[in-house]
Amino acid sequence: MNMEAGAKSSATSLLDLFPGANGVNGYPMITDHTEAIEKRLRHFSQATLYLCMEELTQNDSAYASERQLMQQALAKRRKEFFSGRHLARQALKRAGFPVQAIARGPLGNPIWPAQAIGSITHDQRYGAVIVGHERDVAGIGIDLIEDPNQVDSEIASLFMHPDEKTILGSRFPDAPVTAVVFSIKESVVKAISVHIGRFMDLLEIHLTVSNHCISARIDGLPFHIPCIVIATEFGLLTASILRSEN
Repeated sequence: MNMEAGAKSSATSLLDLFPGANGVNGYPMITDHTEAIEKRLRHFSQATLYLCMEELTQNDSAYASERQLMQQALAKRRKEFFSGRHLARQALKRAGFPVQAIARGPLGNPIWPAQAIGSITHDQRYGAVIVGHERDVAGIGIDLIEDPNQVDSEIASLFMHPDEKTILGSRFPDAPVTAVVFSIKESVVKAISVHIGRFMDLLEIHLTVSNHCISARIDGLPFHIPCIVIATEFGLLTASILRSEN
């Protein structure tokens, strides 16, 4: 659910929540863990994406440039940052990219190796990284919320439009709609912010559902961003892609 930050798909089914499966906290669950989640994300994006997910365990980095970025950070933030970079290198290696230090851009975004594109997310216990090739994916964002009930409905007006509560609430009746909307929009921000060169207010993003598929429209931009929601054993995972042709 942190702020750190593709391809050819016209739609994504809301049935990716796998209704009827056994789950946790009232949510259906993917039973094959990371491999199955990666498969769903590949199907969603129609691109070869590489997902790595695990607990946040790293308290240091072998790269001096990364350690320097965290010199003044508290221990919790250091663990989040170093674990995210550690996962990113795992994903990059799987995708055939160089394993290297991952700098931080002006918007807080990870600086990926040439021709790579990706996104980093973490919550309290787990982290996740998705990596792909820029020939397939112009932008991608993922977000993880381990406990969807932690998103306070009292602040929903800061990021959710009234129609989104109705639309997304009816599609995900077993999930707190505030968490669904917040997480989707966080993933959209990660997918698009670098391309427009600025941070976005979440109210600039408008979520719609058509033919059981979620997409995001952003004020001032002529295209829509396909989005997916997946309930996993790790929590609520969302992703958004910016197609290469946009």
